[in-house]
Amino acid sequence: MKQLLWIGCLESDEEFKIKAKKGYDLASAQVSQQNILNGIERVNGGIFDSINGSVLPPYPVYEDRIVQEVVWSHADGAYDVSVGYKNDKYINRVNCKNAMKRAAKTWIKDRYQNGELHVLVYSMRSAPMATACYIKKRIPSAKIYLIVTDLPQFMDLGQSKLKAFLKKFDWMSIKKMQRQFDGFILYASKMAEILSIPDDKWLLMEGSYDNNEIIDVHIEDSRKQKAIMYSGKLDEQYGIRMLLDAFMSIEDSNIELWLTGGGNAEGYIKECVKKDFRIKFYGFLPSREDVLKFQKQSALLVNMRLPSEPASDYCFPSKMFEYMATGIPVLTFKLGGIPQDYSEFIYFIDEETQEALSQALTGILYKPGNELIDKGISARKFILDNKTTYNQCQKIINFIKR
Repeated sequence: MKQLLWIGCLESDEEFKIKAKKGYDLASAQVSQQNILNGIERVNGGIFDSINGSVLPPYPVYEDRIVQEVVWSHADGAYDVSVGYKNDKYINRVNCKNAMKRAAKTWIKDRYQNGELHVLVYSMRSAPMATACYIKKRIPSAKIYLIVTDLPQFMDLGQSKLKAFLKKFDWMSIKKMQRQFDGFILYASKMAEILSIPDDKWLLMEGSYDNNEIIDVHIEDSRKQKAIMYSGKLDEQYGIRMLLDAFMSIEDSNIELWLTGGGNAEGYIKECVKKDFRIKFYGFLPSREDVLKFQKQSALLVNMRLPSEPASDYCFPSKMFEYMATGIPVLTFKLGGIPQDYSEFIYFIDEETQEALSQALTGILYKPGNELIDKGISARKFILDNKTTYNQCQKIINFIKR
């Protein structure tokens, strides 16, 4: 590949921390973009420029009404910009899109080298897609590829009637722009069906595991305390209430439930902590290293995305990579977005009920220690052999070259 351009919502490390304090909460998107961008650079040898637009809640939920432009360089020779725009309600996305297109015009004038250009666009949103289509119009030979992590119709659920109305028009625009893209990197295979993408135009890549987070694993079955752990978004829609109720129905004083993170289920969690001494709620831990440390000390890691969620067939839970790489056994519901080749490495809950979850928890924790160790280690090996950033980015490069 020749010249590379990234279009998304990437921030500099410093700016991400500043925005996070003001109400920006897309940490997973930040990590995902860094993994792919840096991974392709390592595998391919080229360096990306990037044009970005922050996906912020409108003022005053996000405390700044005017978002300032930020320019930085993530690597020697790179030019990165996160555009500035007015963050007013209902029109902030349009303002961001227009600012990104202006940045693209400037980039073409100042940075384009009049040769082969490959553009990777992160997420199926109007602003980055419109920016890529603008570049395609100005540079017809450019190849543009869309990374689809989630489908727009399953984002921002529970919105107002006005926003839902505007979203329908946005979806029509997105579908029209989709036709201009040369290829698609999908996080779930069923996305191809709902988006009507021909088989030869898409690649399945559920995400990646950052090689730099590879940790030493020393699994022992000598612990008297068996801890079930859930870390991440503690929202009602992710089945947190079901997890608590299922756990409290288990009568075993040697089992604990560890919860880290935050969300709208915190009130119910605190009520349950008062009722059951075995439930430990730690909130947001100081660092990612602390989260990984807790995970390594647990006996079972639980993913609580529910099959009844409208998006469950069209997304891959990013938490799965992190969980499986620890070498600790993983339990999850059967979701349409989890490929079949994962089935031998993780435990599944057969039905979306409290009873089925409770039975799965006890059934796994009471299995022979060697079986649990083997399950966790095989899952870890599967991730490190197949799903590291290097492996996944090599697939993207091969797809683009093809």
